[in-house]
Amino acid sequence: MWKTLGFEKNKKYFEQALAENSLSHAYLFSGQEMIGKKTFALELARKVNNFPGEQSNDPDLLMMNSESGLGIEEVRKVKNFLSLRPYAGRFRVVLIDEAERLGVEAGNALLKVLEEPPVSALILLVTSSARAVLATIFSRAMEIKFSPHSREQLISYLAKMDLNSKQAEFLADFANGRLGLAYRLQQANSFKDIRKNLEQFNALVEGNYYTRLAFAEKVFAPKTEAKPRALLLNWMFYLRSDFSKSLKINRSALLRKMLEIDNILVKPQYNHRLAFENLMLSL
Repeated sequence: MWKTLGFEKNKKYFEQALAENSLSHAYLFSGQEMIGKKTFALELARKVNNFPGEQSNDPDLLMMNSESGLGIEEVRKVKNFLSLRPYAGRFRVVLIDEAERLGVEAGNALLKVLEEPPVSALILLVTSSARAVLATIFSRAMEIKFSPHSREQLISYLAKMDLNSKQAEFLADFANGRLGLAYRLQQANSFKDIRKNLEQFNALVEGNYYTRLAFAEKVFAPKTEAKPRALLLNWMFYLRSDFSKSLKINRSALLRKMLEIDNILVKPQYNHRLAFENLMLSL
């Protein structure tokens, strides 16, 4: 039994691969943000090794993401980890989240592992932007695509979490098929924050350059509680939902711009405020 909701085709594929002992050494899980790719990858890691405890205590699992860094040093940790024999299960599993953030140097180091993987290695790469993954990495991993959940699936799921029908429908529409996002927002009781962020965005779209630059200054003011990436993420989800259809803007172009800015905000060498101001001027 799988705990992850949906993705039946992918479940059947891995069930068969496990039964036939035909797992590939590397997979690329691709699909929109927060739809459950990482959750699925973690459950797969548990299944391949029949690990019964908390995954944070699994000696045969190594997790990497952009927050911990995806540079050359992290890839060396991956290589060292995979060079060891499994402690308890059949595989040493490495899960690399946000694989699109691997730089060229780190990618080249990981490429050597992908070309000559240890027999017991299983590498799970997770990305919301498959086209941004280095071509050399992409070509050496089997891509598994994840589709968004249906509105009905989300409402049914959320209805079991002490939400009334209006709240469940609002989150389902805002999440737009992203189960992970719906779950996270429900757990954080983020209804008020979401509405505030959406109203803020609408005001910025209708405002002038001075209003937008003043907002950027406020976001990056000392001791502010504002989190630019979280704010940007909410705006991107908004633009992808039906809620924003009435806005008289080029949603696709603005989404591409936001993705560019989000990529800058995770890199300390760039001027984050300047990048955010540039976004404000493009609204």
